[in-house]
Amino acid sequence: MRTKMKMLQIVGPGEYTIINADVPQVKGHEILVEIEIVATCPRWDLSMLGGKHMFDASKALEYPLPPGWPGHEAAGIVKAVGSGVVGYQVGDRVASLEHIAGNGAYAEYLCYREHELIKLPDSISFKQAVSFELLKCVMIGLLQLGDLRGKSIVVSGLGPAGILALQMVRIWGASEVIGVDLNEQRIRYVNELGIGEAVHPDELGSRRFDLGYDCVGAAPSVQNLLRIVDQHVVVFGVLKGTVQYEDHLWFKGMKLESYQYRRFNERDRELLIDAVASKGLNMECIQTHHVPFTQYQEAVELLKSQTAIKVHFYPGIDFVSDGLGDSNQRGVDQ
Repeated sequence: MRTKMKMLQIVGPGEYTIINADVPQVKGHEILVEIEIVATCPRWDLSMLGGKHMFDASKALEYPLPPGWPGHEAAGIVKAVGSGVVGYQVGDRVASLEHIAGNGAYAEYLCYREHELIKLPDSISFKQAVSFELLKCVMIGLLQLGDLRGKSIVVSGLGPAGILALQMVRIWGASEVIGVDLNEQRIRYVNELGIGEAVHPDELGSRRFDLGYDCVGAAPSVQNLLRIVDQHVVVFGVLKGTVQYEDHLWFKGMKLESYQYRRFNERDRELLIDAVASKGLNMECIQTHHVPFTQYQEAVELLKSQTAIKVHFYPGIDFVSDGLGDSNQRGVDQ
């Protein structure tokens, strides 16, 4: 097995480099994964390369960032397991569900703990699984809305989270589902995919909904949901700005709550796999562009302009590639 690998490291605002590092050695409860594919998380990438804190833009970042950051949506193959690992073995195909401490996943190899991974059936490709961490987070927020069966719901924001939420609520039995966005290209893209109805907010007219799920995080987006939703709104996006909760909302019992992260349990894992493997949830549709790590700045610009929904990388080839990626390149996906 190899002892050296490459990683991307952000060293300052707008500055990054590709470094050589040792392949990590597993400790007792760790699992070493060879990363086949890793995807951007737009707000993380835009913030960290842009010199801003992810959750508080008034805070300055300390550079250089840990190698591999902010990569955290990844899928690959188990290459080694520690003596204390019981649920995984060498050769397992896995996707990350989280990774907080230490280095990031813009790397050829990374160590995980068992609860940070999910095992993949053969029917789910790496490209489908690479953003399972995002799908996990979206599911946690949607579960805050309770039983969706027979309910009407509006999803605000058709970025990666919104596109997944739009599909998941249909799978979970919502009677009416609509996505709204200000970006006409995103609206057209969702409608062409056939994964749900998407419109500009101005086109909603007098329509009303039982539930609302905000994937934007901007106060005007949440405020608009409070105007058209009757029962319950969950704010998934990191909120920026001030939302006004008016007295008439209190009188009718409108529930407004922020996203509440929690650990994913076994039932959650079963629901996630079922949605993708059996219910047809389209994960690949958010992976719109492939760019080599050598052109990471271009990847971030594609996110900034909203040309790309997500950009993905193949660490096995993209640390040395000089060629431009494109939205159709599939690389080594399995």
